[in-house]
Amino acid sequence: MTYYRTIHFSDTDAAGVVYFAALLSICHEAYENSLQVAVIDLKTFFTNSDIAIPIIYAEIDFYQPLFCGDRIQINLTPVQLNETEFEINYQVFHESNLEKLIAKATTKHVSINPKIRKRSPLSLPIIQWLQSN
Repeated sequence: MTYYRTIHFSDTDAAGVVYFAALLSICHEAYENSLQVAVIDLKTFFTNSDIAIPIIYAEIDFYQPLFCGDRIQINLTPVQLNETEFEINYQVFHESNLEKLIAKATTKHVSINPKIRKRSPLSLPIIQWLQSN
């Protein structure tokens, strides 16, 4: 899955470069977009009272700065780890040079029953989304 975005002024810090947490948030946008492309209703997905899929781990590495106005391409690859977990690997490129990696990130997600706060199997729509990518 590929996601395109322009870096906004609000994504940058006082030095004028993208703040690390902002790029993680942009990666999350790419994740949400991939769910929509898979015809998963986001409102239902994020307000489901029977299942929640919180992020339990996140990391990001930068190799080059990004600035306001830069156009980026994010390639994301979700991978099912077991019956309750998956991770998403993100590769961020500047749209003008798709050969050079700007940043990479990983988020790890776990499926839980939010009422009892215990792990639960991934839902069928998520499994289908994972298999389609």
